[in-house]
Amino acid sequence: MNCKLIGSFVKHLEIELSQGEEFYAERGAVIYIDEGLDMDTELSGNSLGKLLGSKLSGESLFIVHVYNPTPQPRKLAIGSHSGLTHFKLSHSEIICRKGAFMASSRRVDVSTVLSITGLVGGMGALLQRVRGDATVFLQSYGDPVIITLTPGQSIRIDENHFLALEGIPESRISAKWSARNFLGGEGLSMISVTGPGKVYLNP
Repeated sequence: MNCKLIGSFVKHLEIELSQGEEFYAERGAVIYIDEGLDMDTELSGNSLGKLLGSKLSGESLFIVHVYNPTPQPRKLAIGSHSGLTHFKLSHSEIICRKGAFMASSRRVDVSTVLSITGLVGGMGALLQRVRGDATVFLQSYGDPVIITLTPGQSIRIDENHFLALEGIPESRISAKWSARNFLGGEGLSMISVTGPGKVYLNP
C-alpha cells in the first residue's frame, strides 16, 4: 500500500491499493476512487454500545470500506476541510479529541472515552480512543506540534490546541485551575500531562 499526503496546508490523502489491500475511511471523506475498486459501507461498531459511543464521540455510525480485488494497483483519495496527520499504531492506542479520527489502513477500534478531566479542563467530556495495528489518519489544523515527554516530565496545554496523546494513559492527565490564566485570556484551567509519551497539539 502506498499512501501520499498531497497539498501544502489543507492536505488530502492519495492511497494506492495493490491487489488484496483494503482501506477504511469516515463516511463522507472519499473524494474519488478508481474504477475496479469495491466500496461498501459498514457499521462502525459491532454492538449497540459501540454504535452509540461512535455517535457521541463525533464519528459517523458508518465507515467506508474500500478493497482492491483486481491485479492492478488502483487509487482513491480522501480529504477533509482541515489538515491530515498520521500515526503508526503497532497493537497500541492513542487518545485524541472528539471527531478527530478520519481513516486507517486497516480496521481499527474507535471507542469513546468519558473523561472528567477533559470536561473540567475544557476538552469536553468525550474523547476518542483509537486502538489497533494500522496507520491512522487524524484531522488536524496544520502540521501538529509534537512534544516528547520523558518520565516524570509535565507540560500544561491549552484545551483548544489538544489533538492526541500517544503512550500516555488517562491517569497521567489532570486539570489545573488558575485564576491568573483566566484573567490573561487563556481560560480558567489548562490540562497537565505527564510523561513518558508524546503529545500532539494543533498549532
